[in-house]
Amino acid sequence: MVRKFKEKFKSFFWRGYWSDPAIFFSLLLAFLANAGIWIALRWVVQPTDQPIILHYNVYFGVDSIGEWGNIFMMPAMAAGLLAVNLFLSRFFYYKERLVSYLFASMAFLMQLLMIVGVASVIIINF
Repeated sequence: MVRKFKEKFKSFFWRGYWSDPAIFFSLLLAFLANAGIWIALRWVVQPTDQPIILHYNVYFGVDSIGEWGNIFMMPAMAAGLLAVNLFLSRFFYYKERLVSYLFASMAFLMQLLMIVGVASVIIINF
């Protein structure tokens, strides 16, 4: 049973999917961007008893305040979305390659947008 699962898993991810440069580099950059977010937050954020600003809106001002640990939910959500895009990109790879490319590139674009969001939270708080 475990062997059959391993074979299915291997064929799902490795059969030509990672050898496509558009997929490989989009997802590689997305993973590196997400790792950079985690490293930057770990390097900058210090535990504190004070509440910090988690979200700022230009129209309404501060609209989310929380504990310092909640700031790590941002890269966690980005990692979750990256995993979903990776799965969907692989799912559509042999059915509709353009859709697969869109999912892979959107994974990277979402990481870039999360970098902007995390950078703004860091600038506001620290």
